[in-house]
Amino acid sequence: MSEHAIAQLIEKTEALQSGHFQLASGLHASRFFRCIKLLRYPQAAEIIFAEIARRFANENIDYVLGANEAGSILAFEVAKHLGVEVAIAREKSGTYALIEGFAFPVGARVLVVDDITTTGGTAKQLLAIARQADAEPVGVGLVATKGLFNVDLSCRTEVLISLQGMDAMSPEDCTLCQQQIPLNT
Repeated sequence: MSEHAIAQLIEKTEALQSGHFQLASGLHASRFFRCIKLLRYPQAAEIIFAEIARRFANENIDYVLGANEAGSILAFEVAKHLGVEVAIAREKSGTYALIEGFAFPVGARVLVVDDITTTGGTAKQLLAIARQADAEPVGVGLVATKGLFNVDLSCRTEVLISLQGMDAMSPEDCTLCQQQIPLNT
């Protein structure tokens, strides 16, 4: 599937928003990819799930790991496409851990999925969860990247679209904060 087709899905579902946002990394941005808005449309979401699964279909994956709302939905649906198990992590006090009831056996091959990355922070933590369990991270499947930073996840990474015109700035340098524009929720 082409980036152009993914961009059309994002536009159609109004998943790319403008405003003043605080990202998971703590950085601020004037544009925000709210993947959950895309995922509310099953037909559009199905295209995303199928494409991520297609890109990793030959990797002999045992588990698909995701976190938070969008990442959990991605993980369940990509795992369903691949015919494998799912694992879900949750953030608590800035650190991700598997939700109780999920575990990886030693040597399990794990695909990490996430909606978007700015700095790679969430994906890196999810990869660390797999490594700490002596599982083998096979790769990372991302719906989107902001393309602002060179993010090295130390494994195969597949990105469906690199979003254009995105930004990320420290709160101290945020022009929106300086203009006293409140954060969107």
